[in-house]
This record gives sequence, structure tokens and C-alpha cells, in this order.
Amino acid sequence: LLYLHRRELSLSKEGEFLTQKLYLKPLWLLSAPQLALKDPVHTVSLQQFIYEKLKAQQELLGEQGFQSLMETVDTEIVTQLQEFLQGF
Repeated sequence: LLYLHRRELSLSKEGEFLTQKLYLKPLWLLSAPQLALKDPVHTVSLQQFIYEKLKAQQELLGEQGFQSLMETVDTEIVTQLQEFLQGF
């Protein structure tokens, strides 16, 4: 497995994207603490992740389709999701 070590972008004078170079390193070269810092579990907010996934579904299905889908979800789960995402 590889991870993205560094990324370089090349832009024209007008600011247009031209090229991209990706520098990858094998994961086994990382120490355990370094590897843990790369893990999405430690770098991505669960609330933000769930909110973004639900929002994407809502945009994909439309408001009515999303509401129809949510009606099939257990009411306790919906309540817990609402409490968890309160403030987002």
C-alpha cells in the first residue's frame, strides 16, 4: 500500500492547471505513530463525514426522494442521527 507523501501542481501564467506530480511512499516505511496520523479515523470528523454523505444523498435523490428514503429508516436511528448532527 502507498500513501500520498507530496503533491506538486504546475500552473500556467494565467493560473490554469497544467500538470500534477504525485510522490508516493510505501506505508511500511512509516512508524506506527506516523501511520496512525494518516488514518482517516484520526483525521476526519465523523459528524462532518456523516453530514456530507447524507447531504450528497439528499442532492442525488432530491428532497422528496430523500424523505421517502428516510421514512424507511428506524425512527430511533433517525432520532440518534439528528442528535448526533445537531449544530451542523
